[in-house]
Amino acid sequence: METFSVWCFPLLLLLTILIEFIRRRRHRSQSVTLPSPPNNLPIIGHLLHLVLFTDMPPHVTFTQLATQLGRVPILHLQLGRVNTVVISSPRLARLVFKTHDHVFSNRPQLISAQYLSFNCSDVTFSPYGPYWRQARRICVTELLSQTCVSSFRLVRDEEVNRLLTVLSMSKSGSEVDLSKLLFGLANDVLCKVAFGRRFDDGKLVGVLTETQSLFAGFCLGDFFPEWGWVNSVSGYKRRCMQNLTELRIVCDEIINEHLEKKKKTTMEEREDFVDVLLRIQRSDDLEVPISDDNLKALVLDMFVAGTDTTFAILEWTMTELIRHPDIMREAQDEVRKVANDAGKVCESHLQHLHFLKAVIKEAMRLHPPVPLLVPRESMEKCILDGYEIPAKTRVLINAYAIGRDPESWQNPLQYDPRRFLEKNNVEFKDQDFRFLPFGGGRRGCPGFAFGVATVEIALARLLYHFDWALPRGVGIEDIDLDEIFGLATRKRSALVLIPTPNKDYPL
Repeated sequence: METFSVWCFPLLLLLTILIEFIRRRRHRSQSVTLPSPPNNLPIIGHLLHLVLFTDMPPHVTFTQLATQLGRVPILHLQLGRVNTVVISSPRLARLVFKTHDHVFSNRPQLISAQYLSFNCSDVTFSPYGPYWRQARRICVTELLSQTCVSSFRLVRDEEVNRLLTVLSMSKSGSEVDLSKLLFGLANDVLCKVAFGRRFDDGKLVGVLTETQSLFAGFCLGDFFPEWGWVNSVSGYKRRCMQNLTELRIVCDEIINEHLEKKKKTTMEEREDFVDVLLRIQRSDDLEVPISDDNLKALVLDMFVAGTDTTFAILEWTMTELIRHPDIMREAQDEVRKVANDAGKVCESHLQHLHFLKAVIKEAMRLHPPVPLLVPRESMEKCILDGYEIPAKTRVLINAYAIGRDPESWQNPLQYDPRRFLEKNNVEFKDQDFRFLPFGGGRRGCPGFAFGVATVEIALARLLYHFDWALPRGVGIEDIDLDEIFGLATRKRSALVLIPTPNKDYPL
């Protein structure tokens, strides 16, 4: 039996390679004639070079490959068995998000989403069709509308104030791990909005941290969809199933808690996401019924997607501000001037903080929270910029490359928020395809307004009440800008700063 186990894996691998070789010879005439980098190896294509031969995150690698081929706006990669197209220009992004949006509105069925999104029944990963349309409509109208975003103003106010209190209690001149505090802020805001309360015992956070890690990690099975055994051999399937079990337990506890609360009180309380979805689940006019698993997938989608992106935007914005003291002073001057009479920054002040908004946009241009956006998949054959894109092709929009495109931006590597103060202002929605931090088209992020609201009020108050400095002996040139590629791209090393309460603008 042990001898069989030793020989089983290599024989199975050899047989798979042989079948793949025969298939490729048979279909060679149907290959896509797109710009493609060299070193396309048998079976694995360009996958080995992206994973093992570079320490750069994928969006940087794709940008460099496109540059090496003459700054091509579209790039074809063979990632294992998956035909992949990478878009790196605003013009082609417009074609994908607008002209051919209906063709590219599907999602690839990634292994992690199949398990952790309860068979891809969330908004982010669900296949294009009636269920997705209904789920998105619920999110847009019931969970993430401007009215709903405004209704959670008190939650943002309370959690940002908790952060400011922690900072004010730190010893004068002492260093703080701002990255850790900002992550805690994003996590607590989303917990209270999605589940109705903060989870201080760490149980939910621990389970969801593993969920985020699995979503962001490398899964070989995603590039060899027909090789199901790969996920079992690698141990990835076991991790997903274990995490799914833990997600079910935690979610069931939260749902039962909400159901019991409804039984015990008749008072009108502000609904959190779980309350809203429980109410909708009981309605009679649903086009597609919402199961308990669907409900869990939808609320977890809001939490998982919102926490990492909100945190990443705050972390990168503060990083760029500490690297550019003159810009930080200008942002502080604006905030303190606008909110001076009130003694604190209120959300009503945000509409007047034009430079602060530009500061945030510029940070997202250089450091988009999801640099390759969420992958799409073509539902049928399509001609894109003269190239034939077959059905079932995976499409990646390189928002990182688009934000640094020298044909679209003057001095693209320079952090200059003033570029967003010009007359032709660039907004978060996909009206200007040079700037796509939240994607575009019908599969664009529906929660961008909620995330931006948290980022703006948190940043405004951090700048209003505190002055910021680097630790002693650390210069601007020492700030590490290396990235960790994950669900959202964050700094590899924590942002450690010294906050000093400003006596003229006390808490």
